Amino acid sequence: MGIVVPRSEAREIEEAAGWVLVFGRRKTGKTFLVKNFVKHDHYFFVTRGGEVFEAGGGVSRLYYPVFLERLRGLLGRDVTVVVDEFQRLPEDFLDFLHFARSWARAKVVLVGSSLLVSRRILSRRSPLLGIVVPVRVGLVRPVDVVGALSRRFDAFRAVALSSLVRDPWVLGLVGLEGGLEDVLERVVRAIRFSCKGLIGEIFLEEDRELTERYEAVLRALADGYATPGLVAGYVSNVLGGSFKSQDVKKYLSNLLEMGVVERRRVHGKKRFLYSIESPLLDLFYFLDVRLGFYEVDLPVDIVVSKALEKLPLYYEKFVVELLAQALGAEVEKGLRPEIDGVLVRGRRVVAVVEVKYGSAGRDDVYRFLSKVERFKARKIFVSRNEVGVEGVEYFTPERLVELAREAGEKRAAR
Repeated sequence: MGIVVPRSEAREIEEAAGWVLVFGRRKTGKTFLVKNFVKHDHYFFVTRGGEVFEAGGGVSRLYYPVFLERLRGLLGRDVTVVVDEFQRLPEDFLDFLHFARSWARAKVVLVGSSLLVSRRILSRRSPLLGIVVPVRVGLVRPVDVVGALSRRFDAFRAVALSSLVRDPWVLGLVGLEGGLEDVLERVVRAIRFSCKGLIGEIFLEEDRELTERYEAVLRALADGYATPGLVAGYVSNVLGGSFKSQDVKKYLSNLLEMGVVERRRVHGKKRFLYSIESPLLDLFYFLDVRLGFYEVDLPVDIVVSKALEKLPLYYEKFVVELLAQALGAEVEKGLRPEIDGVLVRGRRVVAVVEVKYGSAGRDDVYRFLSKVERFKARKIFVSRNEVGVEGVEYFTPERLVELAREAGEKRAAR
């Protein structure tokens, strides 16, 4: 359907006073974002072989010494220059930028697909520390994707689809028309042979090898094992041996650094729950664990039926993140009792959240209230309908869409 989602990161890049470092894992839409939503005068793209292509009035191929001279001339002018995949250039490129910053008049936007390299640029020993403003580009932000899809679809469909298609690359492969099951069928067809290559490409950019241990960790997370100890037990059963929690933590730490995995703090504890950040990567590994999805040809209705089990979980996670973004809060998870979202600002709890994928009854609300009565914070209950029980703020899909639009308008007005 040709849906384009404008991204709020573009404004952060344009409004930054100095040079900018745009970073994030592969296939999060950084190049599309910068080329289409950030005003620039010159755009350079660096290949894996180290050649540089300059776009504009055709495409010119430059070798590194020629590119450096070309850039040196541009830096003395009042222009905006983008260097995409800059981390593929020789190490002395960063020293050149450090030298040039004192006299340059141009604004430079560096775009990198290696989180590891990008974070090194922000380290204490980096020549660019204090010179570039970092802007991380991950999955499409909830406010952005809901705002875009709600212009095409009814509120529930917009929010439900948003929870699934936050990876921008899938929008170019999958139409969003038809029922949710129709969309999900096209999604599972798209991810079957795309996700394996995508995860391999991420590891390649990070100069790491996708080993069977990393694969086992990702499969464990997709199958619902959320703590290092549980993941270690899963990996031990799959690969043999005796993996301990400490053994798994280094793999989880690397996956966090690469932008593949995320974690949420358990409220009131010094513990974290881990999950795969992208719903599409998570769905791929979940289907592979449960059905042998990657290697076995299965009737599509069986695959879609299994994939439908994950939609309420993606919906819950997405809605909690949407509320957190709109309220300027961070997400924590409540355990014993289980609470879908504990939204904190600093050390203060500002809201507790329960999310139902469908409709809810009075008993659902009373159970929620019994779990969160100790919190002196907003008590938010999300479902397709409002229930007449006092003491709760009800958020239907329609209100979630309003919230997303209001948050987007406030940000645009700043």
